[in-house]
Amino acid sequence: MLRHNGAGMITRNVNRRSAMVFSALLPEGYDDAVAAKTDIVVFDLEDGTAPDRKAEARETIAAVFEKDTGGALLQYLRINHPCTPDGVRDMADVLDWNSPPDGLLLPKMESAEEVQQVAASVCAIHPKIELMPIIESPRGLENVYDIANAVPQVVMLLLGSDDLSGSLGSDRSWDALAYARGRVVAAAADAGVEAMDGAFYDPEDEAGLIEELARVAAMGFTGKASYHAGQIPHIHAAFTPSAEEIDEAKRIVEAAAADTIGSSRLDGRMINAAIVKRARRLLAIAERRGVA
Repeated sequence: MLRHNGAGMITRNVNRRSAMVFSALLPEGYDDAVAAKTDIVVFDLEDGTAPDRKAEARETIAAVFEKDTGGALLQYLRINHPCTPDGVRDMADVLDWNSPPDGLLLPKMESAEEVQQVAASVCAIHPKIELMPIIESPRGLENVYDIANAVPQVVMLLLGSDDLSGSLGSDRSWDALAYARGRVVAAAADAGVEAMDGAFYDPEDEAGLIEELARVAAMGFTGKASYHAGQIPHIHAAFTPSAEEIDEAKRIVEAAAADTIGSSRLDGRMINAAIVKRARRLLAIAERRGVA
């Protein structure tokens, strides 16, 4: 199910632009996710499962991870916090599964040690499992750099905007969450991992979704969570370079390669090392997306 290099380590070079989230009590969500062509399907044992049905949900969802996606999507499981009884039970079950999830979403992470606890248990038995810590508390936001760098299995950070805004006493408006978004993106960049923004909840507000996607993509996010299949094409478009952007990046790289001084111009604009670096990064993303 996972994509790995020859050494058996997790490969960063896969698409994680979108993640559709379903309750672990709704295994049929798998087929909806495949039809939507999302990059990641997430089954939720935490907030998306009633407290008195978590044992049932663990048993129900185990069979889903035995399905061969043929590389169509990654299959993740959102467990309960690893320091809670339900979280311990979640991890114990995963340890016994012959076909584990591709990755685990780790809710309410507040320290590197919490992430390392999961890696020392689950990843010791299933070393190819990816980890996506969710940042959704003031303490988690304060320690996000340590969390992002906690273990090699961390591939992405997810901003849990609902719980975070609830903890802060703020709303979910752009201004209210701007600092949190910036800090998560910066920590992800520091660790060399990706950053996913929280879900946009109104499935009817297409214009609002597109506007928010443009802003988070410009900020440095590389993906966005979702509960609605209709949002997936917009999410993928926002995090996939356009033909015009690819063409410009190629021209920048070509102009830099022909430069013998160390700075040159393209269409009257200065090209320096930083601009070339950004162009090469865009071309690498385009290649990963399959549009280069």
